[in-house]
Amino acid sequence: MTNKEFFLKTIRDEAPKFRVAIDALPEDKLSHKVHERSREAGNLAAQLALQWKAISGILTAGAPAFNPHEMENQSKADMLTKFDEGMSTLMKDVEAISDEEWENGEAAMGDMWKDKKYNMSWGFLFDAIHHRGQLSTYLRAMGAIVPSIYGPSADTKN
Repeated sequence: MTNKEFFLKTIRDEAPKFRVAIDALPEDKLSHKVHERSREAGNLAAQLALQWKAISGILTAGAPAFNPHEMENQSKADMLTKFDEGMSTLMKDVEAISDEEWENGEAAMGDMWKDKKYNMSWGFLFDAIHHRGQLSTYLRAMGAIVPSIYGPSADTKN
């Protein structure tokens, strides 16, 4: 299995886990924060909804297609729609990129990060996994049901 094939498999395996985490967020708790310096739960979920668009930008244009203002004032329905659209597009973009471009294509995030497309794509995926875990702790703190992500949670026991 190539690195690109493994990335696509990982995205396919992880997609439902991201979607269920976003869907578990109660609509009336989008502004919940676990600490005054922490991000709002809705902001975290909105990032999870949009992260896939950013990775598509890395693959197709050599730079993350990410506008932080898109994370503002999103309903859960908006987030789930953007997630579904972004994930579908990302899967197509990963399938379409040549192995040569995946391995050797350059990507940049301003002056902060310059790397190969594959490495930046993995970095953005790992960042999303981190934020999904962060969101799951918010869910518990706000009294919502923590979904089963990597096996049963204390709330689902399935």
